[in-house]
Amino acid sequence: MPTRTVSRDLKDRIPVLFFEKGYAVHQICTVLGVKKTLVYKTLDLFTTFGTSYNPHARRGGRPRKLTGVDVQFVEALLEQSHTIYLDEIQEKLLTQRGVSVTIATVFSTLRRLHFTRKCVSVKALERNDLLRSAFMNKIADLVPDPNMMMFVDESAKDDRTSGTLERLVIERYALHSAPGICTWQAVFYPACHHVGWHHCP
Repeated sequence: MPTRTVSRDLKDRIPVLFFEKGYAVHQICTVLGVKKTLVYKTLDLFTTFGTSYNPHARRGGRPRKLTGVDVQFVEALLEQSHTIYLDEIQEKLLTQRGVSVTIATVFSTLRRLHFTRKCVSVKALERNDLLRSAFMNKIADLVPDPNMMMFVDESAKDDRTSGTLERLVIERYALHSAPGICTWQAVFYPACHHVGWHHCP
């Protein structure tokens, strides 16, 4: 017959009843419905550590592959990019932290940190952030006033595209640590190679 597990809050009552209320051991056993061995063991732990349990006891199960510093690194990555891919997190852990983990480990770590995922649309994979930043800096030098700028959207058609341009939306997940709606979605039009950024409804 398996042993009965006693909750920690019940064990916490034992030192209170013994030291503060002046209950005897047999009275504590009667009131809480526990055995004398548990009472004596709990009182001994309280005398040694000041708590009803051993804070230095080793936890059961296998040790986690990601240390506390690794987890903080993952959280920092999510702060920088809420729509980062799991394999991107896996790659950065390997290249920057020297830790090799599976996608399942990354996913379970995010769930343990209470991150949820919300569906958004993915940015165009061919977009070059470095060239984009250089272009924005160049435009800032050429145009002193943003009201001077005018934008024209141009589409293209060839034999490989259909007569009507169909919008291609690729689903992606944004990781959030708190409930709420997603912040951005990217809509990619493959025929005209245009990316539009919109607030999620």
